[in-house]
Amino acid sequence: MCTLILGRDVLGPGVTLLAANRDEDPARPSDPPGILLDSPRVAGGRDRRAGGTWLAVRSDAAVAMLNRRPGPAPPPAERSRGLLALDVAAVAESGGRLLDAAREVALRAVAAASYAPFTLAFVAPDAAWILRWDGHATVAQVPPGWHVLTHAELDDAHEPRTRRLLRELEGWVPQSGADAERGLRTRLSAHDDPRVCIHEGPVATVSYSLVTLAPEGVRYLHGEGRPCEQPLRDWTHLLR
Repeated sequence: MCTLILGRDVLGPGVTLLAANRDEDPARPSDPPGILLDSPRVAGGRDRRAGGTWLAVRSDAAVAMLNRRPGPAPPPAERSRGLLALDVAAVAESGGRLLDAAREVALRAVAAASYAPFTLAFVAPDAAWILRWDGHATVAQVPPGWHVLTHAELDDAHEPRTRRLLRELEGWVPQSGADAERGLRTRLSAHDDPRVCIHEGPVATVSYSLVTLAPEGVRYLHGEGRPCEQPLRDWTHLLR
């Protein structure tokens, strides 16, 4: 995916909102949300070419994988980044140990194999962290508030799409879950420059997702197609 919005505690304490556009080669085959793992139960779309995923959702967390703009000497890619997202989502721990255990799995994985540059976000209702990989691993906590991640740094003011979205999100307090979903979909659908919803070119917006992570559970919505055209469907039942 290429655009990720995170809202920590903006809908209430211990609630995190996730909204994402997946920008990809339209010819690259993928499957809509399905069950990716049985234990723990993990749902999400699947890349048919490499077998991994760009967004893995479970009943207590979500894992998002974003390609990162390569530097002057990017590391060789030995393994699919989407498979790493699945590895992290497969962590058996829950509760207070979940975030630490997931981080340990991710760090062991990048030490054992080489991946193309990426940023991985691990998101729970009351906390989130990101792992940046470009040949070196850097982990950072995501504080409360609105945040945007694309192919650059978290909240990178030099990245036009990030700058635009942060400006629009500043001071916005959704009045309800439905209000949050409407507002996030509107922002994912933006067509004026810098565009968030991309219709043409070698990489275009092919799907989008909205996930609400709360203490009482996770709500997983997905649209197979662009957010400006295709309605959302509720896929939460896959997590039960």
